[in-house]
Amino acid sequence: MIVFLLALNFGISWLNCWVVGGIWAESRALGGFSRVLAWCGATQAAIGFSSVIGFVLGYVLFASGHMPPKVAHGAAALWYLLVIIPALGTGLIITIESWIIAFRTRSILDMGSATYNTFSMAYNVYQAADGGIFDALGDVGDLFDDNDAWPIMLAVVLVAVALAGGIWLTYVLIGKYAGRLPLPARGASAPIVAGH
Repeated sequence: MIVFLLALNFGISWLNCWVVGGIWAESRALGGFSRVLAWCGATQAAIGFSSVIGFVLGYVLFASGHMPPKVAHGAAALWYLLVIIPALGTGLIITIESWIIAFRTRSILDMGSATYNTFSMAYNVYQAADGGIFDALGDVGDLFDDNDAWPIMLAVVLVAVALAGGIWLTYVLIGKYAGRLPLPARGASAPIVAGH
C-alpha cells in the first residue's frame, strides 16, 4: 500500500510539473494571478517529490540501521512542520481556482479535478487540525531529549536533502515542459487543472 501511495504522490507531482510547465512562460509574460497559480502548482510538486525522496532515504537509513526510529519520526515530523503551511496555502488557492474553472466550463475533467482538489484539501486540513501539527511538534521535541546532537543533525540533513531534491526535480521538470503550449493573447490566461 505504501508503494502505491508513493507512486501516486510522485505521479501527481509529475503531472503538476507538466501542467505548470505548460503555462510557465505564459504566467511569466502575463504575471498576476496566473503567475501565482503557476508558483502554487510548482510548490505542490516540490512538496510531493520531497515526500517521496524523504521517505525513501529515511527508509534506507532506518532499514540499514543508520537511523533509530526516534530520529526517523523526528525527521518526518520536521518535514511535515516545514511543508504543512505552504501545502495548505497553495492547495487552497488551487482548489478555489479549480472550483471557478469547473463552474465556468462544466466539463467532466474540470469537475473531476475540482472534486479531487476539494477532497485532498479537506483531508490535509483535517489531518493538520486533528493533531497532526501537535504530534509533529512532539516528535521533533523528542529529538532534543538527549544531549547528543547527532540525531538532530541527521534529521535536519535528511529533511534538507529531501526538500532540496524535491525542489530540484520540480525545477528540472518544469523547465523540460516549459514552452510546450503557445502563448495566448494578453488578457487571457490558461488555468491550472492539476491538483495537489
